[in-house]
Amino acid sequence: MDKLVRRVTVVRGSGEHRQTNVVYDNEDNEDDYERPLLRGLERGVRHLMKANAIAAQEYYRRHLESVEKGGNSWIVDDPLNAVKARRAALKELRKASPFKVRTLEIDIEDEDEGD
Repeated sequence: MDKLVRRVTVVRGSGEHRQTNVVYDNEDNEDDYERPLLRGLERGVRHLMKANAIAAQEYYRRHLESVEKGGNSWIVDDPLNAVKARRAALKELRKASPFKVRTLEIDIEDEDEGD
């Protein structure tokens, strides 16, 4: 059998009179061992890739909407489309993160108070 197949079970009957029979069972589970620290790292990388895919899809969707407007409006909308796509990606990362992800907020104020 192929390494992908772990177990083959045959189910006979239906309803309450169902019987199962294990025809093939692969006892070779050495490949399934994964260190706990690497499991968390892999999960984080998977969520990061998902967030990047969401950002790309969102940016592409927004770009197509800008092009449908006609003319050169897509050039004007392009920076805003990129920002909004990144926001969608960060939203996905916040959902997947085990700790709270904060966004950087910068308040720009005039510093003329000292003069």
